[in-house]
Amino acid sequence: MKKSLIALAVLAASGAAMAQSSVTLYGIADAYVGSNKTEVGGVGQRQTAVNTSGVNGSRWGLKGAEDLGGGMKAIFQLESGFSLDTGVSAQQGQLFGRQAFVGLQSNFGTVSLGRQYTAYDNLQAATNQNYDAFTFNARNGSGASNGGVAANGIQDYTSRANNSIAYTSPSFGGFSGAVVYSFGENKNAPATTTPAFAGNVNGDATDNASVHIKYANGPILVGYAYQQEKLLAVAGAQDKNKYNLVGGSYDFGVAKLTASYNTVKNNVLKDKEGQIGVSVPFGAAAISAGYARSKSEGLGIERTGKGYSILGTYDLSKRTRLYAGAQNTKAFIPTAAAALNTVAQTETTTYGLGVRHSF
Repeated sequence: MKKSLIALAVLAASGAAMAQSSVTLYGIADAYVGSNKTEVGGVGQRQTAVNTSGVNGSRWGLKGAEDLGGGMKAIFQLESGFSLDTGVSAQQGQLFGRQAFVGLQSNFGTVSLGRQYTAYDNLQAATNQNYDAFTFNARNGSGASNGGVAANGIQDYTSRANNSIAYTSPSFGGFSGAVVYSFGENKNAPATTTPAFAGNVNGDATDNASVHIKYANGPILVGYAYQQEKLLAVAGAQDKNKYNLVGGSYDFGVAKLTASYNTVKNNVLKDKEGQIGVSVPFGAAAISAGYARSKSEGLGIERTGKGYSILGTYDLSKRTRLYAGAQNTKAFIPTAAAALNTVAQTETTTYGLGVRHSF
């Protein structure tokens, strides 16, 4: 009898421990069949292909939490991106290139360490057109690997930060904020060939700092974000890209509007960019559309980018969605041969029919 009671006590304790911690395997598989045409300076050709990630980046991940008592939890997340059409790892082949962090969460907020989304990206993604779609999104869709209209002039902001520490506050009456600081860890670093690195000789570490504050209550979301990225030193000179963003959304029930306006500048260029989007649900179906425009000025030259996107979806279930999308963007995208591309405009047109499944 005594042994039975001891066995029951052990099982009860084990069950309680399991109930206090959890690990979840999750992911998204997204692919579409369609066509893409990219013209640089009016020269290009159309390709028909099966591509990955029309709506969301394909991924798999692990996330978990352990209850430490007193309202505190230990948390972690490991997320790996991949191309569903080829099986190749995304994010330059990094195993957990999308996210990899560990942290502590309490009533005072969350502190985490690792590779994480910047505070700037958190607000941009929440206010971007077409659900911040991976491909069918005129602002920064990557269907043609060119970054959409946001690639006009100065390159778009860095969305993920390595070697970073982040703090996210709880919500206070709808108000919340976040700060992320990333250490470049490459002060005065020499050039290397494996891996390929241009070098940062006589330069400070290329740190990345971002912050946002937002108000979210019911149908409304509005916020401001700032991000500063220190660039690699060139001939002893080191510049910074400074990004400012104001964005918001409002859900009317019958339709949801999203919009954002951002500026970025360094010692050579100054860019302005705006985008707007609308999504309208029809039961299990929905249609969304967006428009983006940017202007880059510097060295006495003005470069303009613009584009549109449209996306229709139909939910077969809570986890499986069919979609059809179209997109056209025009931008002066910097290249290795012409870092301040002022001549050859890149025009990209993409069409596709696809399926997205989450697990």
